[in-house]
Amino acid sequence: GFTSLWVSDHFMLSPGDTDRDCLDCWSLLTGIAAEVKDIRIGSLVTCMSYRHPPVLAKIAASVDRISDGRLEFGVGAGWKDVEYNAYGIPFPSPGERVDRFLEGMQIIKGLWTQPTTTLSGKYYSVDDAVASPKPVQSPHPPILIGGAQPRMLRAMARDADAVNMLGARGPNEYAQLLEKLERYCGEEGTDFKRLRKTHFMTFVVGEDQDDLGDVLSRVSTAEGISVEEYRSRRARAFIGTAPEAVELLKRYMALGVTQFQTVFPYQEEKRSLNLWADRILSVL
Repeated sequence: GFTSLWVSDHFMLSPGDTDRDCLDCWSLLTGIAAEVKDIRIGSLVTCMSYRHPPVLAKIAASVDRISDGRLEFGVGAGWKDVEYNAYGIPFPSPGERVDRFLEGMQIIKGLWTQPTTTLSGKYYSVDDAVASPKPVQSPHPPILIGGAQPRMLRAMARDADAVNMLGARGPNEYAQLLEKLERYCGEEGTDFKRLRKTHFMTFVVGEDQDDLGDVLSRVSTAEGISVEEYRSRRARAFIGTAPEAVELLKRYMALGVTQFQTVFPYQEEKRSLNLWADRILSVL
């Protein structure tokens, strides 16, 4: 029942997580594209400032080719300062990060759709740049933009095929962001209904309350904290039973959400995927 597999674009989880693997987004997507044939793949979301935009355009086009046109290009402006600092990548102000994002999007879309691309921007420049081969998908892979701030919502209205309200705390806040996005779509001349609405959440799910208690005990013990502290640290996560998860997902679906990206607690992935397939997807 799953329709897509997404990879986050991070270099490390946190300075304390030295034993937790964090594979490179685009290397992993390439491997998945070659090995897994019947599912779409995507970045949720790749960071514009981690790779020079023309290079990112080439990487993404290559993955679309390798996957035979199954790439979802999820992209954002970047936020995780601990990674920037650890890897020596400049971490400018939020405003500059969005400015760089907007310039980068112009270059990426140009390289995917035009024979050559020239742009002399404040932050990025290309001169008669060629990107061959082009992506399989025409005019380009679906662009999913993640964010929640006004300028990113406006970027969604202008450049996105799909949107992800990263950071929305519950259906009510998601609905408020959709109202703003619809207004920006009107100002940009974009069909709001055309945009695919998606939502990303961490799910800590049990079959029932007893099973949920066992899950919470395992995951909190693995992190060396109490169940109460684990709950407080996961304020944006869903923690509950499978029937409760179904009811929450239905609330988002009533708002127009047609795709959910989920992440599960470390070392609970296989159990969680099976539970979703058996108890959640089967009844939605």
